[in-house]
Amino acid sequence: MPRETAEEAVKIKVADYPRIVVPPPGPRAKRVIARDKEWTSTSYIKEYPLVIAGGSGAMVEDVDGNRYIDWMAGIAVSSTGYNHPKVVAAIREAAGKFLHICGTDFYYEPMADLCERLGKLAPGKGKYRVFLTNSGTEALDGAIKLARYHTKRPGLIAFEGAFHGRTYGAMSVTCSKVHQRAGFGPFLPGVTHLPFDNPYRVPFDPAQVKRLFSSVLPPNEVAAVIMEPIQGEGGYVFPRPEFLKFWRKVCDEQRRKA
Repeated sequence: MPRETAEEAVKIKVADYPRIVVPPPGPRAKRVIARDKEWTSTSYIKEYPLVIAGGSGAMVEDVDGNRYIDWMAGIAVSSTGYNHPKVVAAIREAAGKFLHICGTDFYYEPMADLCERLGKLAPGKGKYRVFLTNSGTEALDGAIKLARYHTKRPGLIAFEGAFHGRTYGAMSVTCSKVHQRAGFGPFLPGVTHLPFDNPYRVPFDPAQVKRLFSSVLPPNEVAAVIMEPIQGEGGYVFPRPEFLKFWRKVCDEQRRKA
């Protein structure tokens, strides 16, 4: 390997390595945090005092030059990491044409392409139509509206430990921490929460569903069962495969009876 190439490789390796140059949060980070606390809503819950300046791959650097490995990937939504060259190139190309057009009012080819691809990737048989939203909580509210409108049923089944968002529909099926709901009631009517399957604490008992359907909630009044296949804020709980199969079977049976 040529000398210049070897030195360059060493520099890249060192630059990509985690480092702490000043105890975090550093002086620049403290100034940003103070301004943020003065002007932003208290609804933003910060995990720790990281003030990001940039990143590359799995590495993130704060405004004081401290560098870390990012294990969160934007809370599991940025699987390509920071500054992926293909992602950056696609954003630059799109921005060079136009930054925004309202898909509700007008057409543009990338939106049609994306919806077609998502529709073809969706599991199960049949043709799907795709509705794009700005956030998970908006998607959840849209799902509730669609389920109730399509089935003409009011009931919703959700699970303890779930977090689905901050809008009223999403809060109504959220059941993670009491402070997320305190002071905001009343919520959507017709929501029933059941225990989530936790193999390490309290495994789900199918008899609970039988009791629910026989004494509280008629199954033919349930519009949707809403769950996280893996709970996040609830404690990163991985349910047993049997739990998911059980609810898939319940939904299929009730759909056939409709």
